[in-house]
Amino acid sequence: MKMYIEHKFDYPMDLVLKVTHYDVVENPSVYEQMPNVTSVKRTHFMQHPDGRMDIEFTYCAHGQIPPLAQKLIKPEMLTWREVSRWDPVSRVYHFEIIPFFLANLFMCRGTWRYEQRGERVHLIMNADLHVKVPIIGPIIEQAISKELTKNQNENHKRNLKNLEKIMKERAAGG
Repeated sequence: MKMYIEHKFDYPMDLVLKVTHYDVVENPSVYEQMPNVTSVKRTHFMQHPDGRMDIEFTYCAHGQIPPLAQKLIKPEMLTWREVSRWDPVSRVYHFEIIPFFLANLFMCRGTWRYEQRGERVHLIMNADLHVKVPIIGPIIEQAISKELTKNQNENHKRNLKNLEKIMKERAAGG
C-alpha cells in the first residue's frame, strides 16, 4: 500500500525544521502526545561532519487491532524501531519501521521531504507499507495507515501551535 501525507506551513523553513525535526530529535517524548503512542525513546544518534544524522527511535504504542488481526497481533506486539537518516542538504528524512515482532511479515519505509514553495513549506511523506499476511494483510495495512495518518495530523496541529507561539515570542522581542 502506498501512503501519502502532506502538511503545509506558512512559516520560514528554518523555523519549521526546528520545530518538526530538530526539536523532536532532541526530545522525542513530544511524540507521546500522539493518540496511540505510549512511549518514544531515542535509542541511537550519530551526527556526521556534513550534518547528516543517523537516528533510531523505539516506540511503544496502543491502539485498536482489527478483529480479524487479533489472533495474530497482540497489544504487547505494538512496539517497533524507526531507523532513519536525515540529510539537511536535500531536507529529506528517510525512515524504515522495523517491528520487534513478526518483522518478516511487515515492511514500512519511506521519506519525509521538506519543500519550499513560494512562502509556504510543504512537508510530504511518501511511504510503502506492506503486511504479508494472506487475506488480512490489506485490513491491517488500512488500520495502520489510518492510525499513522491520525497521529501525523495531530502532530501537525501541535507543530502549528508551537510555531505560532515562537513567532509571537519573536514579535514580542523574546
